[in-house]
Amino acid sequence: MVKRLLQDWALAIGVALALIAGASLFDGLGKPSGAAPEFVLANVSGGTTSLAELKGSVVVVNFWGSWCAPCRAEIPEINRWAEGHPDVRVLGLAVNSGTGATLETAARRLGIRYDVLEATSEVVSRWGVSVFPTTFVIDREGNIKGVKSGVLDASELESLVKQAR
Repeated sequence: MVKRLLQDWALAIGVALALIAGASLFDGLGKPSGAAPEFVLANVSGGTTSLAELKGSVVVVNFWGSWCAPCRAEIPEINRWAEGHPDVRVLGLAVNSGTGATLETAARRLGIRYDVLEATSEVVSRWGVSVFPTTFVIDREGNIKGVKSGVLDASELESLVKQAR
């Protein structure tokens, strides 16, 4: 009876580990690698920001939504990290979070102190984003060097950025 119980537990643990591994592999599917997909998006300052104009800088691209609790939870961490790394451009691409003054008000209310852009569905699709938040790190040549789906902390962000320097 004990042997059967141990076999059942071993099987359950094996299945759980396989599911976890499969989920992490699946999450990477569809995400771009190599050259980062270009975008030109409206920013909350009333202008536009393009990824091409940032070539030569390390860039953090964070897809988030004002409706997304995990996204809102990571904002203070990203703010602190960005303030300590002024040489890295941090862009928050807001998905389904309003436009113009509405998005600017939401960003201010959430305390975002880095650049906020209005993400289009086309950009979200080209970047393969299906989990929010998702963060990409782009090197000085415009190549994707790291991706993290889910909430990001400062140490994870630091590790991703090191790959791009």
